[in-house]
Amino acid sequence: MPYADWIQQEIDFGTHSFYYSPWRAYMDTWDANRWRETLGIVFNVSPDEADATAQLLSEAGFGTARVEINWGNYTYDDPSKLDPAREQQFTTILQALKKHNIRPLILLNANSGNPVPTKGWKVQLVKAAPKDSTEIQVDNINGIVPGYTGLKGMAYQTMYPVITGCDPATGICQLSAPLPKALSAGAIELNKLIVQPIGGTVFADGTPNPAAQETLDGWLAYVKNTASFVKRVMNTGNSADAGFDMEVWNEMTFGSHFLDINNYYSPKLEFSQYHTFKQGDREIKGSEVLLPHTAALVADSKNNLPGVRVISGFSNQRPWDNGVEQWSGQSGFSRHYYTGYMDNNSLINPQAYSKKDEPTLNALGTMDGTLKPNSANKIVPGSNFVPSHIASFPEYWFSGYKTENVVRDLQPFPNSFPMHFRYANPGNGKQAEVWMTEGNFDRQGWSKALQSLGVSSIHPGYAGLMHSMGAKTTLRSFAFFGHKGIETYTIYAAKGGDGSLGVIPEAFFTALAEAKYVLTDSVRAKAGAQLAAIANVTKLMQPGVDIENPRPLKVEEWTQKNPKVVVKGNGTKENPDIYMSQDFAVLPYQLDAGKFAIGYYVVTRDVAQVWDTTKNVSDPARYALPPQAFTLTLSNVNGKGARVQSYDPITGTTSGLGIVKSTDTTITVQVDAVDYPRFLLIDEAAEGPVISSPVMKKNANGSTELTFVSNVDGTAKITWGTYPYRQKGSFKEEYYQDAAFQKKVYERRVSNINYNGDLPPKTGSYRWAGTVIPQFSERYTFLAQSGACNNELTINGKNVINPCAGLLRGDADLKAGEAYDLNHQYVSRYNSAQTVMLYWGSESQPKQLVAPASSQGKTVAVKKNEKVTVTIPDLLVGEGVKISLEAKGLTTRYPRWDYDVRGVLWP
Repeated sequence: MPYADWIQQEIDFGTHSFYYSPWRAYMDTWDANRWRETLGIVFNVSPDEADATAQLLSEAGFGTARVEINWGNYTYDDPSKLDPAREQQFTTILQALKKHNIRPLILLNANSGNPVPTKGWKVQLVKAAPKDSTEIQVDNINGIVPGYTGLKGMAYQTMYPVITGCDPATGICQLSAPLPKALSAGAIELNKLIVQPIGGTVFADGTPNPAAQETLDGWLAYVKNTASFVKRVMNTGNSADAGFDMEVWNEMTFGSHFLDINNYYSPKLEFSQYHTFKQGDREIKGSEVLLPHTAALVADSKNNLPGVRVISGFSNQRPWDNGVEQWSGQSGFSRHYYTGYMDNNSLINPQAYSKKDEPTLNALGTMDGTLKPNSANKIVPGSNFVPSHIASFPEYWFSGYKTENVVRDLQPFPNSFPMHFRYANPGNGKQAEVWMTEGNFDRQGWSKALQSLGVSSIHPGYAGLMHSMGAKTTLRSFAFFGHKGIETYTIYAAKGGDGSLGVIPEAFFTALAEAKYVLTDSVRAKAGAQLAAIANVTKLMQPGVDIENPRPLKVEEWTQKNPKVVVKGNGTKENPDIYMSQDFAVLPYQLDAGKFAIGYYVVTRDVAQVWDTTKNVSDPARYALPPQAFTLTLSNVNGKGARVQSYDPITGTTSGLGIVKSTDTTITVQVDAVDYPRFLLIDEAAEGPVISSPVMKKNANGSTELTFVSNVDGTAKITWGTYPYRQKGSFKEEYYQDAAFQKKVYERRVSNINYNGDLPPKTGSYRWAGTVIPQFSERYTFLAQSGACNNELTINGKNVINPCAGLLRGDADLKAGEAYDLNHQYVSRYNSAQTVMLYWGSESQPKQLVAPASSQGKTVAVKKNEKVTVTIPDLLVGEGVKISLEAKGLTTRYPRWDYDVRGVLWP
C-alpha cells in the first residue's frame, strides 16, 4: 500500500470506516506561506487586553483574528450607528489588530438573543396570565408595534411571543404563540425590533408581506455600515485592499431563530413566496439569500471594498456546501468542526461512531454489516465489527469515523461527492477557500476525568497540564489542518479557560490586568505553552521564500522499528489490527529551492492516552507518547551531500540525524516520532528545480503563448488539452435507442467520459471506445461513478467492471507507454438526467478522469533563470497546460495536481 493512497477517500456518503483514513489519500508539499496563512484565532478579549494580546499573537505568527460585530450592536434610533460603548470597544480592538498586522475576519450575525437594533421598556401587566395563554393585558400600549414587539425573558428569542395586535380600549394584546410560562401581575419587559425576523414575501392568501423586504434591506444596510466602520477604523479607505474579510452568519444550529419568523409563531404563518436570489441557472430561496446578496454588495465596485473575501458561515455545521455552487463574489465557506475528549465507559467513544445502523467499510473496502430488509444503506445494529478503542483526537474530522469528513472538500481530486474537492468551481476557475472559522480540541472532558483522580482546577499542576495538552493539540491542528488544505484555521479562542478552549492561560490575563495592561516581561512569561510552540514553528518557517510551485516530495517507504498495535481487530483479513504506522503523518514544507521542513508525527487516536503509568496523574509526561523509531524514505529530494536535522517546536531544540541511505533522488533517515509534529530539516547540497512565473497569454492570431522561468538547467515537457489532464485525445461516443446496442442514433467524439448529472434524460444505451496509454507500469484501478447494474468496462477485451458486480470498480495491470483499447458501456433506464463518470488511478497516479491517448506535446531544453516561451497553436477555452521540469533526476510540476485551476483558459 502506498503512503499517499487515493483509495483511502473512497468512502461513500453515509458510510464510515475505522480502517480508511481519507487524510492519507493525498500528500502536498507547500511553501512556508501555507503555515502563515493557516494561523487564525477568535479574538474574544476585552478592549483593555486587546493591544497586548494582539502583539503576543502577532509575534507567534497569527495573521487572522475573528471578531463579531453583530447587527444588534447598532442603535435603534439610528441603525446606521453602533451603540457608543460598542463602537469604542470595536475601535480599540480593530486598531490593536491593525497595529500588529493581524487581518480581521468580521463575523456578520443576527443572533437570536439580540438580533437587530432593539428598544426595550417596561409596562404593567394588569392581571396575571397563565401558562399557555395567547393574550395578555397591559396598562399602556404606547410604543407597541404589532409584529415588531414581543415579551422579553420568556425564551432565548429576544422577543417571544410576538404581540400581533392590541385593543387600545382594553390593553388586551394577542400573542403569536402560547406563553411558555405563567406571568404574575406587575411589571414586565417588552422588546421592539427595528425589523421583523425573516419571513416570506407573500402570504398564502396572496397578500404581500413588505416586512420581508424591509428586513433584507436592513441587513444590507448593516453590512455596508459595518464595512464602512471597519474601513474607517483600519484607515484603509483608499487602499488597494480594504484589509479585512467577512463571514456571513454563525452556526445555524444555535441562535438562528431570526432566520425564520415561524420560530416566533405557533401556529405558524403560511407563505406562498419567499426571498429568491438567481444567478445563471442557480437559485436559492429563503433566509440564505443573505449570503449571495452580501457577496454581490462586496463585489460591487461602487462600495469600494477591494480585497474583502466573503465566507459563508451558513455552512459551519453541515457538509453540503461546495465550490461548484459558489455565488459570484463568494470566496469560500467555513466549517466549525470541534473535537474533544469524552470520558465514558462505552467500548468506543460515542463521538467516534454514534450511528450504529450505518455501514462501515472494512480493511478490504467492502461493507461490513447486514443490510436491513428493503434498505440499501442501513444495517442491522451490531452486525458490523466495532473495535474497542477511544477516538478522541484533533484530526478526527479528517478520518473515516465521520462520513461528512472535511477531506471531501480538501482533497485535490474528486470523490463520490463529485462537486466536493479542492478545485471544485462554478466553471470560472475560482476555487472555493475552505475555512475553519471555529474549532479546537476541547479539554473540558479530560479536565472532568482528571478531577475524579484528584487533579482539580486548584491543583498547582492543573493549568500547566491543561496547556501542555493544548500545546500538543493546537500544534497538531494548525500543522495538519493547514497542510491538508484548510485556508485558515481560526482556533477558538484567545480566552476560553485553562480547562476548556483557552489558547492563552488565564494567568496571563490576570497578570496583564495587574500590570495595567502593559505587556511586561513578567506578563509575557505567562503566555503559555501553546503560543510558545506556535511561535517556534513560525520562527522555523520565517526564512521561507515564496514558491509558487513547490517541488512535490513522495514517501517511498516508512516503517516502524517496533510495530505497535493501536486498535485491535478481530483476527480476520476484513478487520485486522491497526498499527501505529498507519497513523503516521508526513507534512512537507519547502523553504527555498534546496531546503525543506517536513512535519512528522503519530496521529494518536486517543490524544490523552496514558503512556507512562509511573508518572503522576498531573505530570504531562504521563500522557506523552514515547519516541517511536521510524525509518523514512523520501523521493524527489537530492540526498547526496544533504544535511539533516530534527527540530522539536515544543522543546525548542534541534538534534542531528543520521542518514541511513542517500541517492541523487532519495534520502532515508531514521526519526523518533512523538504525538505532535517535529520537523525533519533537509538542506540539499544544491538547488532543485523550481518553475517560476508561469503565464499564459492569448495572442491576436488565436494561438496561446506560455512563458515561465526555471531556476536550473534542465528539460521541460509541456502538454496541453482538455482539463483536467491537459492533453489532447478523444473517445468515440455512440448512443443507441435500445438497451441492446442495436438502433444507433448518433456517434461523435468526446474528450472524456464525464457526465455529472447531465447525461441527456432519455433511455437507451451508450458506448465509449478509445485508446488509453498509462504513464506507469502498475496496477490501475478503474471506477465508474454511476447507477449500479448499468455499467460494463473492458480493457483489451478483458472485463474490468462487470454489470451488477457490486462495487463499480475493477483492476487491470498495465504497462507504461503501451496502448490499450478501452470500451465502456452504459445502459440508461430512466428518462431523467444521469451521472456517468469514469476514473482511473494507480499507486503513482492519483484519481483522475480516464484520459484518452495523446501523442501531442513539446519537450524543450531550459537554461537557468532564462525565460522560456512556448507557442501553443490550438488551445481552446476550458483547456489547460501542464509543465514537467526535470533536472538531475528531480522533478517539479506546474500545476502540482491535474485538477488545479491554474494554467487553464477559463471563460
